[in-house]
Amino acid sequence: MVVKSLILKPSIITLKHLFKKPVTVQYPEERMPPSPRYRGLHQNDLSKCISCGSCARICPNKCIEMTPAGVKEVKRGDKIIKKEVKHPSFFEGRCMFCGLCVEVCPVKSLTMTGRYELAADTREALFYPWDKIGVNKPAYEPVKG
Repeated sequence: MVVKSLILKPSIITLKHLFKKPVTVQYPEERMPPSPRYRGLHQNDLSKCISCGSCARICPNKCIEMTPAGVKEVKRGDKIIKKEVKHPSFFEGRCMFCGLCVEVCPVKSLTMTGRYELAADTREALFYPWDKIGVNKPAYEPVKG
């Protein structure tokens, strides 16, 4: 009787799953879409970014660094004021993808994408400068070099 239940129960489960559609995804060819709330690689809308640095200040792992991006000329009356513009660069190898930097952004220029393939061969490859993660061209002349 015990032997019958040891063989019969697993066989019933196997027969149930025999006619169901498989859940396996052939990964390199097929990719599953991430959840809408998934926090992947960062993305910065450069036309909205005001270079406030609040994302760098709130980061618990200190993986955000404000790097010089260019010089913006602002005209105030008859004076022209030159302001250095800085945008965030990310060390994704240190990032824990908590999303605090996205929440604190006052103009909502910083977002997180659904990109989840972040593997790299070296640590240097995990550094994403502001121009790699930036979208939309800024309204100033970028720094060369």
